[in-house]
Amino acid sequence: MIGFVAIPRFAHPFDRANPEVGDEFVTVPFPASQTEQTIPVFAHWFGSWQLSLRRLPFHSSELSEAYDRAAPEWSDTIDRLGFPQAYERLLCRVLAENPAAIAGPKPRILDCGVGTGGLSSALTHVIHKPFALDAIDISPLMLELASTNLRAAGVDATLRQGDVRALPYEDASFDLVMTAHVLEHLADPSVALDEMVRVLKPGGILIACLTRRSPLGLYIHFKWRTHQVTIEQAQTWMFQAGLQQTRCSSFDDRSLCRQLSIACVGQKPSLLPVSSE
Repeated sequence: MIGFVAIPRFAHPFDRANPEVGDEFVTVPFPASQTEQTIPVFAHWFGSWQLSLRRLPFHSSELSEAYDRAAPEWSDTIDRLGFPQAYERLLCRVLAENPAAIAGPKPRILDCGVGTGGLSSALTHVIHKPFALDAIDISPLMLELASTNLRAAGVDATLRQGDVRALPYEDASFDLVMTAHVLEHLADPSVALDEMVRVLKPGGILIACLTRRSPLGLYIHFKWRTHQVTIEQAQTWMFQAGLQQTRCSSFDDRSLCRQLSIACVGQKPSLLPVSSE
């Protein structure tokens, strides 16, 4: 999807009071409903012209089918890239900084977009006490493999197929919510982030891993139709979701993960602000 926007010399292109002049120019703005449902690829101004390129994301059914096809090789792929070790170091650092998040006798944890279970499996090396794990993914085959991998890791997880934009859980259910390489697939990541914050307990922690804007990330961007996420953009998404003490940074520098991913952490406020009305 390509759109061109021009600012003409003689009349504003939307000025219908003078159609003879205004009609000298062809202006094709994106309707708001279209831009909100697309992934930005490129945008640049050339004088009074803007050239922008946007792409439709995968529909939910297309994304499910694509990840079903990728599932058999998925664990091997993330192993080669060093994600299991990077996930473990990330979780160790975040939970050391936020011990209250898992202070209860059996913390409840949600993995949104569990894939084959890489992030949740890493958690077993960090939390050395019982925890209750729920996980959701759009791909049935990914869930099958996650079930096998998590069982092998000694985790009794409750797995569901579903969309992270409509989580089937009650408000304030989880002490920790995690998601890895999911939000960038969505034209409007705020919908899923709002859902994750909704099911997070006050004071709970949200960890989000995203594919970053980089040469390696560009391959992911074109193959999977994802956002090209910068650290600043990720920080904005977390802040707009109502999280506090948010921080985003590159992944561990000892693997290719640093070139591929951003790790973001935020805390749900313990108390909602009281209205003055």
